[in-house]
Amino acid sequence: MLPGILSAALITGCASIESFHAAPRNVCTGDIVNVTWQAKGTVELRSTPPAHQTSASSSEGSAQFVVQESTRFALRASRLFSKKTALADVVMVARESKEFGDLAQCESPAEGVGLALVLKDPQVSSALQVATVTNMNARPIVLRKENVRVAIMPGQTSSAFSTQPAAGAWEITAALNPRETCDEALAELHDRLSIRIAFSCRE
Repeated sequence: MLPGILSAALITGCASIESFHAAPRNVCTGDIVNVTWQAKGTVELRSTPPAHQTSASSSEGSAQFVVQESTRFALRASRLFSKKTALADVVMVARESKEFGDLAQCESPAEGVGLALVLKDPQVSSALQVATVTNMNARPIVLRKENVRVAIMPGQTSSAFSTQPAAGAWEITAALNPRETCDEALAELHDRLSIRIAFSCRE
């Protein structure tokens, strides 16, 4: 590389992608997906299958797309001799299921272990409803959402939350066994509580 070109490249800097997001990540047919990006360089946005294609005049921006199927968005930034690419997927989840969970904690008083699980954008679309919920834990749980409370055995699937929005606050509680400490329960659960939600879409 010639000294003048090298100097210009060092001053201008290389292409980079600081952030690239598509939300919500789990969608229904006809949902609007918001794609946002922040990059350095000339930016090109593509999607597979094709939903829209643009060479953005600004390296920072956003765009909205109506999706009819699972879609992968690709952002490409280029500047001088450097190029960067980032990917963001949105998944059509109707009639599919997805596991959600997090680290559990001891409840006070120590009567069990629990998890407050909040699902919201960008995890799930507001159009997603619950079809069924499956207990993915090694022991029974009590699952609560809004005015519904149900006990679910390990591996069991319940339709008690059918037609409720998937988004919102879920409470998962697992009781302690006789003479069991909370730390022992957490160890058996690998410190984690989770549920698998099968989705449907609002009519």
